[in-house]
Amino acid sequence: MAETSLPPLRATWLEWLDRGGDAVVIAPPLGAVAPTRLVVGVHGAGDRPDWSCGGWRLASQVSVFVACPQGTRTSATTFAWSSSGALEAGVLRAIELARARFGKYIDESSFVYAGFSQGATLAEPLLRKRAARFPIAVLAEGGYRTAGSRAFAAAYRAGGGQRVVLVCGTAGCFRSAAGSKKVLEGAGLEVLVVGDPKAGHNLNQEMQRALQAAWPQIVAPLR
Repeated sequence: MAETSLPPLRATWLEWLDRGGDAVVIAPPLGAVAPTRLVVGVHGAGDRPDWSCGGWRLASQVSVFVACPQGTRTSATTFAWSSSGALEAGVLRAIELARARFGKYIDESSFVYAGFSQGATLAEPLLRKRAARFPIAVLAEGGYRTAGSRAFAAAYRAGGGQRVVLVCGTAGCFRSAAGSKKVLEGAGLEVLVVGDPKAGHNLNQEMQRALQAAWPQIVAPLR
């Protein structure tokens, strides 16, 4: 049974943590009194970890921890991922620093992977390797080849993956998601397709509203 006697969590709504120059941004569920789910929000190219954390924080209605690793600098203010290996290292760093900062407030039973654009496109090796750790994978506006791959679907399901959420802000993404849904369901995965075709390629207000409406399904108890 989850512990429910923790004192209300005190923190700032967005915290920057650093390990030797490798930054991680965390948006905690302020006031939490029990272990709470961790979502790792991975930004896209030309993006920022604080933007990612802000987007997923609102999408989840401030109900979870959101930990967002920072990729390689591409300009004075933006970042990207150089490879799938770099992305995986960033994800593991985010989990490590979140645990060190918030300890018992984090529910260790399973985590959610949420990748936007490049954060979805480069996620396949991580999700294959760590499917049991991330049984829920959210691929937002990216990862189309991964989502439509029968080999990935079979490997993710065999490794412990259970639910894939395809998030779309464009008509083209929704068309791709319709075909991918059949592939993923054919491997025994639960699939949700959510979003707003007018949102565009971002996590803006329209997309956040669509995600908020779907969030109870996204994080519903797994089989």
